[in-house]
Amino acid sequence: MLPFTALTALYLVPAGHRLDFPTPPGYYADVYRQLGAQTWECIAHHACSPFLDRTALGSNPSYYVQYRDKLGALAGRTALVRTAPEALPSNPCWLRLS
Repeated sequence: MLPFTALTALYLVPAGHRLDFPTPPGYYADVYRQLGAQTWECIAHHACSPFLDRTALGSNPSYYVQYRDKLGALAGRTALVRTAPEALPSNPCWLRLS
């Protein structure tokens, strides 16, 4: 298995959640999503970057990208990326709670 350590970037855009990830030559990317406590679901086979997930608006999904080689064998995956809960900022400041 190859190490895929490149960071996956996740952005909230007006149309949904945009996922940016590298796709090395000779590999295919599959995008997986989890909504809350549901099971992981492959939402795109042979995905291109940037990938736009329009179905997850209003939720706080988690994503990862899994890579396969040209024979379909698993080659690696990225780390998880998550959206922040809508009620909380991504970098809370504990000084403003009083």
